[in-house]
Amino acid sequence: MIASLSIALSLLLFQNPEDPGAYQVAVQDVNHSDSHYGRGNISARVYYPTNTNDGPFPLVAFMHGWIEPASDYDEFCTHLASWGYVVYSNNTETSIFGTLQAEAADTRAGLQWVEDSSQDSTSWLYGMTDNQPWSAIGHSMGGAAVASMCKIDPRVRQAVMFEPYKGSLLGNSSGAFNWFSNFSGPVLVIGGTDDLTNNWSSTVFPWYRTADNSSRKIWALINGGDHFGTTDADIHALWGFGSLSGSEQQLIHRRLATSFLQAEIRGDEDLLFDLFNTIATDFEASSSDTPLWVVLDPNNSGVIQVGSFAKPGDYMRIAGSTGTGFTQSAFGDILLDMNRLRIAHANVIPQAGISSSQLPINPSFSGSTLYFQALATNNGLGSISTLNEVHIP
Repeated sequence: MIASLSIALSLLLFQNPEDPGAYQVAVQDVNHSDSHYGRGNISARVYYPTNTNDGPFPLVAFMHGWIEPASDYDEFCTHLASWGYVVYSNNTETSIFGTLQAEAADTRAGLQWVEDSSQDSTSWLYGMTDNQPWSAIGHSMGGAAVASMCKIDPRVRQAVMFEPYKGSLLGNSSGAFNWFSNFSGPVLVIGGTDDLTNNWSSTVFPWYRTADNSSRKIWALINGGDHFGTTDADIHALWGFGSLSGSEQQLIHRRLATSFLQAEIRGDEDLLFDLFNTIATDFEASSSDTPLWVVLDPNNSGVIQVGSFAKPGDYMRIAGSTGTGFTQSAFGDILLDMNRLRIAHANVIPQAGISSSQLPINPSFSGSTLYFQALATNNGLGSISTLNEVHIP
C-alpha cells in the first residue's frame, strides 16, 4: 500500500492543478441518519478515489449555493477527488427556505458519518478517512456556510469560499461573519468582477478582510468571473454572464482550490507558484506562517522562481544554500548550512502581501540540489518557513 501511494503521489507532482489527478473517481448518492447531532436523515453525494488501498485520504466538505443541488457541482467535486480526496457534497437545504446554518450543521453530521463509516469494516467507505482535520469548501450560500461550519466544529482547518454570500437572508450570515475573525486556519476567498449576485467588493471581499487571525489567507479576484464559475458546464450555460468563458472560469476555480489544498494539507507549497500565476486573476495575501515556493521556471530552464507572502510591511528574506544544517533561532529552526548560506531575495512586503523573485542559475550548480528558507519579520517578531529544495538538472 505504501508503494502504491508513493507512486500515486509522485504522479500528482507532474500534474497541473487544474488537470485531473492520478486517481479514478467513483460517486455514491447517500441518504444516512445522523447519530451524533440530531440532524435526522441527510442526503449527500460522495466522491472518492476508486483505489481505496491508497487510503486514508483527506476529507473535504462541499456546500452548495442557494437552491442548487449537489449535482450542479459534479465536475468540480470529481476533479478534487481525482487528486486523492474524499469529497462529501451536501444535498440538503436545497429549497427556497434553506439556511446556511442548517447546511453547515448537516454537513458536519455528514463528515462525522463518513468518519464513522471509515472505521466500519462492513462499509464501502472502510479505510477511506482516518479522523484527520477537515477542509470545507462552499459556493455562495455554501461559502457563508463554510464560516458557520468552522464556528461549530474546530476540526475544520482549511476554508475555501467561492463567491460567498453575506447578508440578512438565508438564515443571516452576520453570526458566522463576525465569528470568522477568530478562525486561525488557512483561508482562500474567490470573487468575480462580473458577479451580479454577490458583488465582489461589498459582499465577497469582506470575508477575506475579516479573517484577521488566519495563519494564511489568499484573496483571488477573477477578472470576468461571474457567480457560477464553479458550477457544471450546463448550469453555467444557463446562468453565467461573465465576460470570461465558463470553461475558463471552471479551470481557474479548479486550479486555485486544488493548489491551495495541496499546499495546506499535503505541504506541496510549490503549487502556490501555480496558484499565484493563474490566468485572469488578481491576488492579495497575508500570512503569519511563512510559506515558500521554489520551482524551476517552466518557461526558462535557466531560472529558479522563489516566492512567499506575509503581512504588508513585513521584511522578507529568502536564503539559499548548497547544503543543510541546523541552527536554532528566535523565529524557528534554520535548516540551511550557515557556512554556505546566501541571501537570494530581500524586500519589504508590499500592500498585496506577495513577494517573489527570479534567480538565474549558475551553471556550476548543474546536477546539484539547492536548499531554501524564507523568513518574514516585523518589530522583532517573525516566522521562518519549512525547508524547500530544487534539483538543478
